[in-house]
Amino acid sequence: MLFLLRPRQTWMPYTLPRSRQQQDAYNQQLREAYASTRRVAPSAPQPSTAPSRGSLADLKELAELHRSGVLTDAEFAAAKARVLGSTDEST
Repeated sequence: MLFLLRPRQTWMPYTLPRSRQQQDAYNQQLREAYASTRRVAPSAPQPSTAPSRGSLADLKELAELHRSGVLTDAEFAAAKARVLGSTDEST
């Protein structure tokens, strides 16, 4: 017969709970370690290349295109609604 003697477990298989400050510091260390492994730099928001014009200038340009016959009545109405709708959202 074979008897195996197993010692008593005197250690805990998990760590004791940390205080809130210690946990926050540990989480910050993990975030920094993860961020250092990123291979691609996070993209920065691209600035708009065209300067923003006022809605009045846009409406004048649309009216000129409509007068010259480039825009149909339906296209002009849709573009005018889009210009006027975008100014209402920004204010």
